[in-house]
Amino acid sequence: MSRRLTALVANTVICATALLATPALAARYGAELDPAPFDATTRPILIGSIGSVSATLTGNTLAIHGAFSNLTSNATDGSVRIGLAKGVPGEAIGTLVVTHAREGDFSGMLKLSSAQLAALKKQSLYVRIDSEKAPDGNLQGWLEETGN
Repeated sequence: MSRRLTALVANTVICATALLATPALAARYGAELDPAPFDATTRPILIGSIGSVSATLTGNTLAIHGAFSNLTSNATDGSVRIGLAKGVPGEAIGTLVVTHAREGDFSGMLKLSSAQLAALKKQSLYVRIDSEKAPDGNLQGWLEETGN
């Protein structure tokens, strides 16, 4: 092989390796937080609450930030949860730091397994905020890719 061809092949391999080693751009997700499902007895507790969440996926790490307002009692906990499909409630897979007030913000970071990454891509991960009067969920929203 000529030196020129060898150099060309070497440069091609180096460029291809550099492209493969470049981290992928972060994917962005978001959701509006709406009142958790309610019945006639819990409607007055949940109906006016609202919030939003944004999340950034870098590699397998999901960084979450959001805000809420109009709760009828102080927020107590926040979690990232996984359901079988969008709209189907499920178990907590991570916790969030939440302002313990009727209005505030929340945040957290979570390393996702390959199964959890797949669930995120099919919109089966959601955020839930609990409150004193609604310990089983005051607000919730399923994460969807925003494309931003």
